[in-house]
Amino acid sequence: MMNKQKLQDLQQHLMTGISYMIPIIVPAGIIMGIGIMIGQVSGFDAWDTALLDSSNNVQKFVGWITQIAGAGMMSLMFPVFAAYVSYSISDKPGLAPGFIGGYLANVMGSGFLGAVAVGLFAGFFVQFLNDHIKFSRTFRPVKNMFIVPVFSTLLVIIVSYFIIGPVGVILVNAITAFINAVGETGEVALASVIAGSMAFDLGGPVNKTALALSMQLNTDTNANAWVPAMIGAVIPAVGIGLATLLDKIVLKKAVYDNQMKTDGIACFILGFMGISEGAIPFAIKDPLFMIPLNVIASAIGGGIAALLGTSAVTGVPAAIWGWPLSTNPFGWVLAVAVGSIIVCIGALYRGSQLAKKNEIKPTV
Repeated sequence: MMNKQKLQDLQQHLMTGISYMIPIIVPAGIIMGIGIMIGQVSGFDAWDTALLDSSNNVQKFVGWITQIAGAGMMSLMFPVFAAYVSYSISDKPGLAPGFIGGYLANVMGSGFLGAVAVGLFAGFFVQFLNDHIKFSRTFRPVKNMFIVPVFSTLLVIIVSYFIIGPVGVILVNAITAFINAVGETGEVALASVIAGSMAFDLGGPVNKTALALSMQLNTDTNANAWVPAMIGAVIPAVGIGLATLLDKIVLKKAVYDNQMKTDGIACFILGFMGISEGAIPFAIKDPLFMIPLNVIASAIGGGIAALLGTSAVTGVPAAIWGWPLSTNPFGWVLAVAVGSIIVCIGALYRGSQLAKKNEIKPTV
């Protein structure tokens, strides 16, 4: 049975892969989102392959940035993820087998699950070779530049072909079938779970796991999972920040001290920039109340977005400039507004109760 330290190490390896993958998928998602939005406004489908041979230079360019540049960059996310999971385990020698394994996960259709499996396999196998192949200092470059990268890469290719690829495809197809079977109600429930999970620890392990799941579902199964994740990430920050700005107006007294008000302004701004970590100080101060409030409000927001059919390609950011790139920007804004208001009302109520309990004098 895996002990706690090994589980934490495994989690850290996966977080490393995600941290290197995010800078790939965000610009790729924005590029594709812009192309899709231009197409929608102009009355054509940016994914139509005929655009690449179109005599209309504008449509041809929009098709090219969407289908070639944007989609091509997005296809790098699995190789980068797998490579840096492997790198986290075994350092630079793990990069080559990780990259090829992630590439094969993409082209074979095993998706994010395949990239996870191959990244871990590549990293641990390279580590095994490094630990068990002993050369003298003179011949060590042969080991580091030939034996380890070549043998690990060959084995990753073989394992991908016979095991990871086929099993990954079966799992992806099963997930897709399940999502199709549960239908519209299930999609709303799925969106609520993902959004609520994103708000649980505001950038922590649960948040990152939900983000990874949303990427896999959105990319591999076409489930509407990315937008709920983005909504769940920002609702706590926007809602708490709003509470610190409105306490004197709503309650006729300030229930937050000057430091919390300063933190709240930053939290509010960061929320609109798509950054949830600004809400962490408020969650830490009152976790038994704020964490459930954040989760419930974000789950409601995610469910509203799914109910209104608000979706977007993977990588479209949670920031305010990402909202127009969705299929229904109004649904996105409404979902964030409703969830943020719930957090704001809950936080004001809690702040007022704590102020009375602790006999805090209102600040002027």
